[in-house]
Amino acid sequence: MFICVLPDIFLYRKVILRTNRNWLKKLYWVVSVLFYLGIICLFAALPHAHSESLLQVFIWFNWLLLTIYLPKLLFSIFLGIDKAFTYLFHFRIHPFSYLGGVFACLLFIGFIYGALIGRFDVELKRVTVTCDSLPPAFDGLKIVQISDLHVGSQSPKSTFWAKEVQQINAEHPDLVVMTGDMIDNYASELNPNVVNTLSHLQAKSGKFSILGNHDYGDYSHWPTAEAKKANLDSLKQREKRMGFRLLTDEHLFITKQSDTLVIAGVQNWSKPPFHCYGNLSKAVKGTERFPFVLLLSHDPNHWMAQVVNYPNIRLMLAGHTHGMQLGINHFGIHWSPAQWMFKQWDGLYHYQNKDLYVNRGLGYIGVPLRLGMPPEITVLTLRKK
Repeated sequence: MFICVLPDIFLYRKVILRTNRNWLKKLYWVVSVLFYLGIICLFAALPHAHSESLLQVFIWFNWLLLTIYLPKLLFSIFLGIDKAFTYLFHFRIHPFSYLGGVFACLLFIGFIYGALIGRFDVELKRVTVTCDSLPPAFDGLKIVQISDLHVGSQSPKSTFWAKEVQQINAEHPDLVVMTGDMIDNYASELNPNVVNTLSHLQAKSGKFSILGNHDYGDYSHWPTAEAKKANLDSLKQREKRMGFRLLTDEHLFITKQSDTLVIAGVQNWSKPPFHCYGNLSKAVKGTERFPFVLLLSHDPNHWMAQVVNYPNIRLMLAGHTHGMQLGINHFGIHWSPAQWMFKQWDGLYHYQNKDLYVNRGLGYIGVPLRLGMPPEITVLTLRKK
């Protein structure tokens, strides 16, 4: 609310008041007050409403709010800088006002592009991971990683998932892994159409998934603890119907010829304010004699906090960050606000003969927008050094 009121007041005083048009002054504040009321109503209602329709209203209201108020805020900042320079240096021209106008317009256009085009513009990334402890029979293993689908944010009738299933199957992967946040809050987001579509994902050696922070329903109000648990149980059943083997603090073995590959998965492990459920020691207990463990863990912060202390976990796959759905990855610049929260937030990272790959996710949360950080499907090929 604070980020909305301040630029409204500032722009009213510096721009609207100078027009001397009473109808414009009234319209300005009528629109602003409607936004304030919308913010209060939606944030009050959302935690108590198990409704996908309300979720759609919420995320699109968020988009409209940001599309209007972030350019307003940016323009206000430039106007303030312009006023300061005019006062200190007696400028007769106002370059910062013009710059602010240009940048505000670009941001406004960018948010429209990110909602209409960017959120559907999936990037297929091919990554090769080499490891000296990889069992020889698994040299060339192809893994397709998807993450953070947040199915509820998409329209229930969206054809998006069918297109991505087709794209993944065209890769003929050995494994398909989904590294958490299948839903926003409610298992019902996985309606029969989505379940049927995602069940057509094909992998020669299996499909595996883990739980992310959103999968537990922690961001909704539940009448009882039993209702919350029933929601999580329903999610697990729907993932099973899609053909995913959900790994909850456990591991399993894939054998090929005389070699064995260990795949382990933990429940969501996160630092506050996110809830932490995962138990890594339990997940990998009994795997000590195997030289290569592939770990699925939703939050990349888990890697440096615990995972690197396990010598045979040589590759971890994570998601969670979304690349903050906003950033730059061109002209040698790789930047996003996500790096203020995560040391490892997008792409491949190395540490002491261990690797981490962070997938930006296929879906979005909060705002139906992808700008500079497109949705991602990762095709990882494992190679033995």
